[in-house]
This record gives sequence, C-alpha cells and structure tokens, in this order.
Amino acid sequence: MTLKLIGSRTQDDLTRLRHKRIRYFFDWEWGRPRRYLLLGLPESGKSATNEVFAERHKHILDLYGSKDDENLCWCRKTSPIDDILLIHGDNTSVDASFDTKKISDVTINDLNNYEAVVTCHSFYSSGEMKHNSITKLADQLYDRRSWKQGDIIYLIMRETMNVIYARASQGVGEKEAKADLLYFIRELRHFGFSIGADILRWTGADKELRDLADYMIFKQVGEKGLPKDKRYLYGYIHPVTFAQMKANQFVALRKDGAIAWCNNALPKYHKEEGVDLLVELGIKIEHSEEPVDSTSQQVGDHEHIAIVQAYQSGVSQENVGRKVKRSSSTVNFHVRKHNQEVKQYGVCEMCKRGNGDLFDIVLRS
Repeated sequence: MTLKLIGSRTQDDLTRLRHKRIRYFFDWEWGRPRRYLLLGLPESGKSATNEVFAERHKHILDLYGSKDDENLCWCRKTSPIDDILLIHGDNTSVDASFDTKKISDVTINDLNNYEAVVTCHSFYSSGEMKHNSITKLADQLYDRRSWKQGDIIYLIMRETMNVIYARASQGVGEKEAKADLLYFIRELRHFGFSIGADILRWTGADKELRDLADYMIFKQVGEKGLPKDKRYLYGYIHPVTFAQMKANQFVALRKDGAIAWCNNALPKYHKEEGVDLLVELGIKIEHSEEPVDSTSQQVGDHEHIAIVQAYQSGVSQENVGRKVKRSSSTVNFHVRKHNQEVKQYGVCEMCKRGNGDLFDIVLRS
C-alpha cells in the first residue's frame, strides 16, 4: 500500500523489505493498528526487523529497550528519521542536538507531532525510576481517543518480557503483571497504536499473548523449534530452515492463516555491538538526586512542591493543609524552610530534587 509519511522520509528512504507468498494472499497492513509478535533467539535480528516495521509508520514510540541504549539508533545520521523528541527522567538533564523533554511532561500531542519519540536506559538515574516513569507514560496512551486511518503510532517493545519482570520487581505478582501486559497489548489498537513486541522464547510467550498477534514473525528459533500449536508450519517450510535461518530472514504468519517467506536488509542506522551511541551522538547526561517520597510522618519532595505551589498561588496555609491533609503548622514549616533555603543558598533543595518550578523563587510573605 502507499504510505503517507511525515518529515523528510520517502519510499526510497525505507529499508528494503520483501515477501514471497507461500499460502493464501499475503500483504502488510501498515495503515491500520496491528500487533506484531517477533520470536527468535538472541542475535536472530528481531530488533532490526522491528525497526524496519517501525519505519513504515507515520510515528514511532520507542520506550522499551536493553541497557545498551539501542533505542537511540533513530538519532544516527544514517536514520531516515529527522524529527525526534528525546524523553528522560524527571531528575535527569539531557544535552543533545534533538528536542528533549521530561517524561512527566510528555503529552499525546507530542506523540502526534514528532516522527519519533524515544527514550533509553541511560536517561534515568535508576532502573526503578525508568520503570515507574515509563509505566506512567504508558497509562496515558489510552488518552489518544481521536486518530485517523494511516495516522498510526508504532510502539516498539524490545525485550518484551522485561516489562513483566520490571512490574514484578515493583511488588506486583507475576500473574498480575502478565495480565496487565496482555490488556495493554490488546487494548492499544483502539487508540491508533500498532505494537512490535519481540520475545526471546516461546516459554516467555503464553498462548494468550500469541493469540493476540495479527502477525507472528518467526526468526531463527534454534533447536527448541516451534511451539506445538504452530508445528503445522513445518509442512510448508523445513524445520532446519526455522532452526538456522539468517538474521535477515523470517517467516510471517497472519491471523487469517496467510504465510509468507520474508527478508529485510539490515537498517543502516541499527546499533552495532560495542558502539556507545551516547558518545557517537554527543549526548551528555547529568543525574540529580532522586526525589524523596512522602510517608505518614514525613513530607516528601513532591508533596513539598505541591504545598509551596498552592501557597504561592494565593491559597491560605490552612486551606493548603486541608488540601494535602497535613496540619497548618506543617505547611507553615515548609513555606519558611523553602524561603530560608532560597535566600541562603539560592535554591530550595526539596524543590530542586523534585524538579519544582519554584526552586529558586522566594514565596509571598
């Protein structure tokens, strides 16, 4: 189909992708929200193929990736993408030649207005900060209620099972974490998102997840072979081919039963092993101390920010206390503490740590 791309991309800029029909009529549906599940061993070319798919969509959202910052491949000179927004943790500053934004400030309009919105592991001061921030942004994706056919955002989910592990590390049970992932993948198509989710092995992909796929992409599967419910494919393609196919090859199975033998060129911008993209791209990162959370006995950084912002807007200390469910004396303490630190040191430590806008402003008397 003819692609309606934005920015400087043309058909000639897209990495080569070819397919040969094996059973039934086969085509790609780039203009509609679809779910692509990519299975393969390490180094089987899953990420590269996922990037080739992403190129063919109007917008790209690259949130989930490994610790080597492979998501930043879109920023390389060889990438067909020019209009990029880099999003980072709230307590991290990023100096780059691209637009940057705190992840808590990102809106659906940003996803609609840029060719690619990208984040990476190094843009967060800790793994916990990264997972919490991305989870909050992912919840906002359901707000994209208005979109047109062809105006699809392609969400790349590299190392998909890490999403479950991350949720589990936050105290969520593995069963609940898997249910959350299934719901996320199932529902996002209603909001104009396609998803490219790569899976290392079938034991990490329950049948429920496989059944959600509009396209299953089989890369090299090695000695373990295909899952039982897909071994009928051996009647069309030899088992040795599945076990040993090259990184640029794959078999595509559509939900209507159509099968195709496919190959793609390696994207020129794809990250190579051993390359530090931060150095290559000249991106400089600085992490500040992580915000302190509130407890029943202690006001945390974000609550302190809420107190000083409300007070500065004209709300009385008594009413601020009612709003945050603290005593007026606690509110008075934090107003005085803020002003004292700004006057003495030039910044309020709690506001600075929590990225508050009033970190260097003396509050009204």
